[in-house]
Amino acid sequence: MAYRALLVGLINSAQKYLTAESFNFRVNASSTIMKVKQIWTIEFLKDNSCLVHIRSSLRRYLASDNNGKVTCDQEAPSAYSNFVMITQADGKVSFQSDETKRYLGGAEDNITCFAQAVSESEKWVLHLAIHPNINLFSPGKKRYLRYDAASNVVRCDSELPWGPDCVMTLIFDFKEKKYGIRTSNGNLICCNGKLEPGPSSRSLYVLRVRSGLLCLSDGEGRVLSSREGYVRSLKSDSPSKDELFSPDPSPGQVTIRSLLNAKYISIRSDGDLQANQTEAKESEIFQIIINNTTRKACFQAASKDYLAVGPKNLLVSLAVLTDNCWFSLVYNGPRVGIKTSDGKFVTTKSNGQLAVAPGSSGPAQEFILQLTNRPLLILQSDYGFVGFGPGTSRLDGNRCTHEASKLSCDEDGYYQFKLGESRRYWEMDKDGFVTGTGEFPINFTIQLVGSNVLILKAPNGRYMIAQPSGDFKATGEDAKSATMFLY
Repeated sequence: MAYRALLVGLINSAQKYLTAESFNFRVNASSTIMKVKQIWTIEFLKDNSCLVHIRSSLRRYLASDNNGKVTCDQEAPSAYSNFVMITQADGKVSFQSDETKRYLGGAEDNITCFAQAVSESEKWVLHLAIHPNINLFSPGKKRYLRYDAASNVVRCDSELPWGPDCVMTLIFDFKEKKYGIRTSNGNLICCNGKLEPGPSSRSLYVLRVRSGLLCLSDGEGRVLSSREGYVRSLKSDSPSKDELFSPDPSPGQVTIRSLLNAKYISIRSDGDLQANQTEAKESEIFQIIINNTTRKACFQAASKDYLAVGPKNLLVSLAVLTDNCWFSLVYNGPRVGIKTSDGKFVTTKSNGQLAVAPGSSGPAQEFILQLTNRPLLILQSDYGFVGFGPGTSRLDGNRCTHEASKLSCDEDGYYQFKLGESRRYWEMDKDGFVTGTGEFPINFTIQLVGSNVLILKAPNGRYMIAQPSGDFKATGEDAKSATMFLY
């Protein structure tokens, strides 16, 4: 059982990714881009240990024999699957077989584990393959990073990653092989703790990994730290837990606004649950958890209580997750009906109280679910990210780098996407293709189908589909045909 795991691409000295082929489970390093075959899971076996297993996307383990031959066909790890991951002075890593004491390296079809010493051929750059929108947790502080708009700095003081300001976006500069952390206001954290709009030597860091945790070095003996009042680089010969961060997934968080009275559902400190708030603050934000099998959803508040059906069919808050906490989401354009397992709908009463009752969907039974913790929307499917194709203004669905869009939502629940760099909006042509050339916003509908998964319905009434070829267009006839995007 792995202590911690991290999804990465491994780039060699020839700027090619280590690749696991399905044919005979062969291994090579011939790809210049990171797709599914280039993603590896580094399994860290113990805390404070460099011993790892390396698992391919085919769920087979990398191994090397006494002759240096590298294979990747084992469904379970053996002694020859144990590697020691060694971080070099330049931030690159080497993998030494724990059994033979030889190093993994090579290029193209000649991947071996026979070198007795580390040269450039035995060094690998770690390219994180996780979704860029994350929550960063400090094991030392036991808190999450949060952008403090009042002071324009990042602090490590949030017990729960609640709201948009706790979402951090990792950016990877492929040329420099360095990382930056973008905050909810679109700026990057600099080594002095200030925020700047674009990547520079002050805001790009060398990634070092310790037992699956991230350590970001500015190259001058300083590492990004949560030790002081705000996050900045500090001198550290041996990084402590205050200089290590866990890149945790960031599930979607929503507000729930009733169409009957235009008020937000809120859980107050005394446990009272009503649709009676005109502004959305922390008590009106819910984390949405969707079961991948049943597709049913539950809603958890910052108090850690769940929305649930209680006595007399009233909606109440519960401290534990039970069957009464799960609901089906029934979409009607941007409007959502929240349906119980016995076919009843959550209904807003005239006094703001919430109950479940039979009947057809209407204003009292409809709500607007607004995604609140995605100041920058990044869409990723099985084929890659949504981003610009080479030399074109058209968005493709199979890119190896993402194009972030600023998300806005109007009173009717429709979403608009604005590209950060060009400040242009998504625009759709007559064939359903999307470009980044719009002067004015157009309306899309977001349907949440997983805790961090969505599908998109375009203005033409069709659903967005991403193809392996790169086509990203609105041609899906129903929700079942839509591409599911990690966000």
